[in-house]
Amino acid sequence: MRRPTLAELPPPPPRRAGWPWNEECAPLPDAAPDGSAWPLLSIVTPSYNQGAFLEETIRSVLLQGYPNIEYIIMDGGSADNSISIIKKYKHWISHWVSEKDGGQTQALNKGFSLARGDLVGWQNSDDFYDRDAFAAGALASLRFPDDDVFFGENDYVDASSALVCRKKISFPTYEAMIPWPCISNQSMFFRRAVFERGLFLDEGFQHYMDYEFFWRLLLRGLRFHHVPEMNGMLRTHAEAKGVRQGAIAQAEGFKIYKWLVGSAKMPPRVRERLLDAMRRECINDFGHYRAATYRRHFFELMGAGGLNAVTPELVARFIVALFGARCIRLVVDRKKRCVT
Repeated sequence: MRRPTLAELPPPPPRRAGWPWNEECAPLPDAAPDGSAWPLLSIVTPSYNQGAFLEETIRSVLLQGYPNIEYIIMDGGSADNSISIIKKYKHWISHWVSEKDGGQTQALNKGFSLARGDLVGWQNSDDFYDRDAFAAGALASLRFPDDDVFFGENDYVDASSALVCRKKISFPTYEAMIPWPCISNQSMFFRRAVFERGLFLDEGFQHYMDYEFFWRLLLRGLRFHHVPEMNGMLRTHAEAKGVRQGAIAQAEGFKIYKWLVGSAKMPPRVRERLLDAMRRECINDFGHYRAATYRRHFFELMGAGGLNAVTPELVARFIVALFGARCIRLVVDRKKRCVT
């Protein structure tokens, strides 16, 4: 796809200014510094009823000044203004579809299967790329041809795109990936060979499909490369899926810990960190009055780590949880009153 200029794109909505509304990246030369062709970058955006943010995502892809982009948008049948926004930019979108699907993870896998790029990126419809992210990622891929995954930095922004804070990014080791992912898809490119090896997202996950996927890549021995000049913007807002469906996300995290504890590749020190993460999630269940989930996770923790994995404190909570959520609430509320 030919790179568009700011003047060629539709004008930004009223009162929207700055990147990527009325600013663009300087166009890159037609050839890479070594004279070779720039690698084709395929960007996949899963979209569903995020019309308030989707246009910013699209413009952050198109205004990178990068000469060789394939942009794929997989919309799950949005009922808001998402389709009208996509149609505004359809001349610069390589492929888009709006149809019912099995959710974000399935939409991403469909997009990854369509992607033809040497590098494949994934940007959610409420997040966006920072300036010059594509140039930084592409240059790194040319300089380090043996590496498989290129990851950068992340900033948290709010619903109005104002900076909140910088997300801590660490090189993905087993230890650094506990209890949460230390890298983010918002600033990441995978070589297409990753998907050609049959490594796709697990569609059994709705929230932590990225966390589970990163772990599988690590366990397979894929090579990660840090590109500090490549930055993505991760948006926090009230309608974010992780905010609305926190219980589902928490249960998926626990499932991943349980799977990893059982892996023969986990050294003892890492296994203990995973068990500790499972303990914390049990406490989180209790604090949210999830009696049935707490009881189930308690037994799974004990099954994964033996009797020594459950502390006296967890046992006491288990007894309370036997009497249901109402009893948990009474205990938690009483403890809060004592603290205050």
